[in-house]
Amino acid sequence: MAKNQVGRTFRYWYEALYQGSSDFLTPAVRSLGDIIDDIHESRDNSELLPLPVWEEAVSAGFVPDRNGYLSLLRDITIGLTIRDLEERCDKDEAALIHLIRILDEIDQSIARLYEKIEDYYIALHPAGLSGNERNISSLIESLAKDQTHPLSHLAGNIQRVRESRTLISQHVRDYATKSLPNMSALCGPLVSARLLAGAGSKHHLAGMPAASFQVLGAGPSLFMHLTSGTNPPKHGIIYQYKGVHHAKRRVRGRVSRVLACQLAIAARIDYFRGAPDDEFIRKAGEKICRAGKLG
Repeated sequence: MAKNQVGRTFRYWYEALYQGSSDFLTPAVRSLGDIIDDIHESRDNSELLPLPVWEEAVSAGFVPDRNGYLSLLRDITIGLTIRDLEERCDKDEAALIHLIRILDEIDQSIARLYEKIEDYYIALHPAGLSGNERNISSLIESLAKDQTHPLSHLAGNIQRVRESRTLISQHVRDYATKSLPNMSALCGPLVSARLLAGAGSKHHLAGMPAASFQVLGAGPSLFMHLTSGTNPPKHGIIYQYKGVHHAKRRVRGRVSRVLACQLAIAARIDYFRGAPDDEFIRKAGEKICRAGKLG
């Protein structure tokens, strides 16, 4: 431990093992968490000296040998990394990304089960599935009520998963409206959440150009365009926004471009301000609507 001319105290990281001026650390006296907190505070206050050679820690009696030094250093660095991640992690953003991925996984699983159950029913009742009378949701409901049917338990579980999906969807909407207020106002919270999950973070989302917003999620089509010369994709995830997929085909590309441009601005506002900009939302909405009406 050393002091400079203005009386500031500097020390090596392992000197945090001492609880006081002379008491040596024992497991019963101080926990590893306390040591990490002490080192974390000293590091943030720029009071830590550069890393010493392990022999100095051994000769000072802090550790018995080189293996002990490396083992302790490993525990301390992992602990500091976890502390830094906890401080810098946006929990709402992380929750939103994982919830929307879970939601999409549920949708895919339910769709695959619907398809298999539909195939099963068609194979056994081909005459009863003519025209548009077949409704897979009604079929699942009737199977769940028939306790003697081999798919009754599965159908009941599917209904419960659908109920869970509804609850998760509401949480996604709440998180997206809070974390991405301007984007959610333009294209809806679910589409905004999927764009965030595709980008990986609000930081990456805010740094993306409008063209990337437009084709985010259209990876296979973009790859085919680059390798095989097919037509470039006009949209990716933003196609799920009703203003795009309900637009007439001849103006759909224009709507996608305008929406992508406005979303790129909205993402920057959400990242740097974190609050809704009503004036921007109004003007951006007008531009998107005008792009869909021009023909």
